Amino acid sequence: MARGSVTIRLVPISSAVTALAAMTHISSMAPVASIESATFVNSNLNDSAPMICMMSQSTQNAIPSRASSTKVAPPKDNAPAKFGAKGSWRWEVEGSWMNDFDSDNQLQGAWYASWFLIENFSFDFGPEVAWFSQGGGNTWGAGPAFMFRWHFLARETWSIYADAGVGLMFTGSNVPSAGSSVNFTPRIGVGASFEVASNARILTGIRWAHISNANVDDNNDGRNSIQLYAGLSLPF
Repeated sequence: MARGSVTIRLVPISSAVTALAAMTHISSMAPVASIESATFVNSNLNDSAPMICMMSQSTQNAIPSRASSTKVAPPKDNAPAKFGAKGSWRWEVEGSWMNDFDSDNQLQGAWYASWFLIENFSFDFGPEVAWFSQGGGNTWGAGPAFMFRWHFLARETWSIYADAGVGLMFTGSNVPSAGSSVNFTPRIGVGASFEVASNARILTGIRWAHISNANVDDNNDGRNSIQLYAGLSLPF
């Protein structure tokens, strides 16, 4: 049979059985080229003999190879990105204490989401809640804040960084007591992170922290404090 052709024969049933057995054996062999044309070959047959039409057809992909094996897709790597990787997200809970080098104190808790814009440089934002202990009356406060943090010395399990940011604090009464109940809270500082478990880090540091209304109110009595803090950072 010529390449790319089909041969159709009219043969007696007895001959067809033999041919089918041979074709079963052939089907396990390597496939041949695809069919492009058909040729009919006349057989010397008796008119009274039962006839059967047989067609042999093979294509390159018609008979799957017994030796072929099923391809298994590799498992997806769901491991979180390494600390500081560009585009990665983390969250952080932080607690801090502030003192104005006198009698006023501030206890603060915060929750931040951290997005690393580039390698080891993150944009952190989230809510802050604070308790103010001050002359003239204690009070609570809360508000949003954001910071930029640069891990300028980054190693596999630790880093040293600088951060700076600002927040907006709404309080139940004036802070300081001669100030206003809506204030801005700029801050700047340095700190360090240490890996304490797989992809979990403790962050701790010191900041200069300020609170005042930036002259948006008639009375702009502000306060400067030193802030000591510690936090836990985990991947999303």
